[in-house]
Amino acid sequence: MTTLRFLFILFLLLNILIFAAARGWLGFTPQPDKTDPERINRQVHPDRIKVLSQTPPKVPTAAPEAPSLPPPPPPPPAQTCLAWGGLSASQNNRLLSLFRAAGIQAKTRDVEIPAAWKVRLPPLPTREAAEILADSLVDLGIEKETLLVEETGPRKFAISLGVFANKANATRYLETIKAKGLHNAEIETRSTSERYIEATTIPATAEAILVGQSFAKRHKPCVP
Repeated sequence: MTTLRFLFILFLLLNILIFAAARGWLGFTPQPDKTDPERINRQVHPDRIKVLSQTPPKVPTAAPEAPSLPPPPPPPPAQTCLAWGGLSASQNNRLLSLFRAAGIQAKTRDVEIPAAWKVRLPPLPTREAAEILADSLVDLGIEKETLLVEETGPRKFAISLGVFANKANATRYLETIKAKGLHNAEIETRSTSERYIEATTIPATAEAILVGQSFAKRHKPCVP
């Protein structure tokens, strides 16, 4: 056998072995190249290719919120001067004892309260002169029943033309009298003394101390 023929036969046998191995006839299956399909897929779908940055993007962080403060507490109720008037002597004593037992200072004060308004003429020198003037007033249309000559006091021999329970009625009557020519007529206020119990406290506190008493809510602002 010549050398050339030997090499030809050897080459043929090698090709047969390679072919048999590729078909799996020799008992093993060649592993497929995984890089080629990946490379083909990237070429077919280029949009799937992602370029990763070396540094990740910075995510903006929200500024920290300022802590919310609780609302300020409401101011305490203001104390005020309260007065109870028109009570009996026993009620006044009871009111004072309840306040003092609660540690609240209270005091009594007598206040002059307007009680009536009198329309009158100034005093005359004698009673006779006052009676003569009173008779002439009847001729002016003033009712005799309303006329009264005062007998005593600092207004002795003054002529009272009428007494009214409120100032508005007295003022209207005074204007009527002056329209009849009695320009010297005037209004005199009659007052009465009324005792008040005064305490500086919160109204709700006072009513709580006096709970159960009939006069608990009969308070009003103190008279200046």
